[in-house]
Amino acid sequence: MEWAVLSHRGLTRAKNEDNLLVCSDLGLFAVADGLGGHHAGEVASRLALASLERAVRDNDHGDPLHVLTAAFEQANQDVYRAAQANPKYEKMGTTLTACIIQSDRLYWLHVGDSRGYVMRENKIKQFTEDHSYVSDFVRKGELTPKEAEAHPYRHVLTRAIGTGPLIHVDKGTVALEPEDTVLLCTDGLTVHLSDAEILSTAQQGKPAEQAERLVKMALQRGGTDNITLILIKIPGINRPAFGSA
Repeated sequence: MEWAVLSHRGLTRAKNEDNLLVCSDLGLFAVADGLGGHHAGEVASRLALASLERAVRDNDHGDPLHVLTAAFEQANQDVYRAAQANPKYEKMGTTLTACIIQSDRLYWLHVGDSRGYVMRENKIKQFTEDHSYVSDFVRKGELTPKEAEAHPYRHVLTRAIGTGPLIHVDKGTVALEPEDTVLLCTDGLTVHLSDAEILSTAQQGKPAEQAERLVKMALQRGGTDNITLILIKIPGINRPAFGSA
């Protein structure tokens, strides 16, 4: 696999509360967008990713979805306990979107409004679902996607790591094909770029060039939030011939 990572504070935020994780030996990739502003969102995102990596390394021979589920639960507990133990961290939390890539399959878990995409043959598919109030309204038909973009509560989440003792996660798998591109990103990118724009911007060049173009475009649109992304290019996958042992 070939991949690129990029994180930018953006043009309006005083600090970068996003963090990212790449563990190539585990096939593990993750992004986290810390919540809370004065409640140390950057601490929450960093702590969640450190906890995630430790938990996966401690159990990296199991079923990837089970491994990620246990790791998310541990990350939630670690962030929640840190918030309870220190008044400066009260109410902190973080989004967390992570995947493990093994051969021709992607295993993913997700909480919050960071996103995961797969791009294939001029098509883009979001495999995560935003956990936010306005996204719930859109799914219920109470808001249009266009109305949701300008809604005052568009950044209010319904789920986040560390905001409670228990966490409910979304999970799934994606069958990968040769030359697929996987994107994990925080909402600092998607608030400014549509899915179609992400696809068209990420179709040419190597992942590092694609990442730079995506962040540059988000900054040109205002860069109103921290921007973090991981782009992963799936190589040609050698599958056994039909009928082989």
